[in-house]
Amino acid sequence: MGPLPPIIWKNLVRTPYRTTVLLVAVAALSALLAFALLFNHAVQSDLDTTTRKLGADIVMVPVEAMGPAQEFILESKEKTFYMDAAVFGKVKDLPEIEAATYQIYLNTLASGCCSIIDGQVVAIDQKTDFIVRPWLDHPPPLGRGEVYVGSYVYEYLGLIQTPSLFGRKVKVVAHLPPTGTGLDHALFMRVEDLDLVSEEARGAYRPGRISIVFLKVRKGYDVERVADKIQEITPTIGILTRGTLGGSIREILADIMGIFTVTIGCSTTLAVLLVWSAFTAISNERRREVGILRAIGARRRHIFLLFLGEAAVIGAVGGTVGVGAGVVLLRLVGGRFHVLANIGAMIGWSAATAAYAGVALACGILVCLLGALPPVWRLAHMEPMVAVHGIS
Repeated sequence: MGPLPPIIWKNLVRTPYRTTVLLVAVAALSALLAFALLFNHAVQSDLDTTTRKLGADIVMVPVEAMGPAQEFILESKEKTFYMDAAVFGKVKDLPEIEAATYQIYLNTLASGCCSIIDGQVVAIDQKTDFIVRPWLDHPPPLGRGEVYVGSYVYEYLGLIQTPSLFGRKVKVVAHLPPTGTGLDHALFMRVEDLDLVSEEARGAYRPGRISIVFLKVRKGYDVERVADKIQEITPTIGILTRGTLGGSIREILADIMGIFTVTIGCSTTLAVLLVWSAFTAISNERRREVGILRAIGARRRHIFLLFLGEAAVIGAVGGTVGVGAGVVLLRLVGGRFHVLANIGAMIGWSAATAAYAGVALACGILVCLLGALPPVWRLAHMEPMVAVHGIS
């Protein structure tokens, strides 16, 4: 037999309609799989990256605010909630805690400053802060009437250095680079400046209350065990760790991936059956050709290589097109998914994304091979004379 690739391409080209149908089916399956895998990877990796960037191992909030707190940290949604400041005193000096700080969430920037939407006013304790200042390169300490701003807020302020906050002029002394967390949507003031805020502007905030506590656990201590200990000390307070932060988003993601799994499973079954049907027709049409090849010395493995080679080429071409379409589709419509848009997940090329694209491509090839194998096996094991004369 001559070289197989030219023969394979010739056989595929001579039945353009059937080949196109198979290519489209495989491409659709690969696109769906690539979309699902990359969607899941984008959300999971962004959640993991955000929790690492946060700099805290344990977060304490009012029980009723566990959802809103995560929405601000992960999705940059402005929130206000409060708990007794005594909570901070109970945990900050524990031997397992390396660093502890707290923040107070005030009104949104839309009501407090410059009509900036989707922004939060946050009061920080400069003496203990390890959440905000590490993002700044040699930050000047905040003085009276001075603030830091997140990257999102800074874009709105532009060149304005003395915006008005709650009716009083404040000076922006530094801005954070993009962090991919709720810090991007915040304006940070000193807790000592809370007296500058009128009672009306404070909203539900009252002295002696805080919104959230961030804790960094010393090396050598298990975070979950420390969290359990803190829960015993403060049983009425909600506890979040790096592992549980974003739990609601992960649950939504699991539901979405469940739907994708069912859809992909059904699509795979249909694709295998379609390839099976197409190669059954192909094997019936080319029985005489195969019989002649066998009669002049072709072995069964040559028949396998010829027909499965055609299936592999269809899978490879269709899979490649499908993976590209899946990536484009995710970039075009991914932002319309609530879970993807709110956390700002982005698709970037990395070893992981390349691996997922490879899985989708391999799936396209495997579907073609599985569908083609039964009819090709039957054809390759048919006796040459039976094949030549078309005897069943």
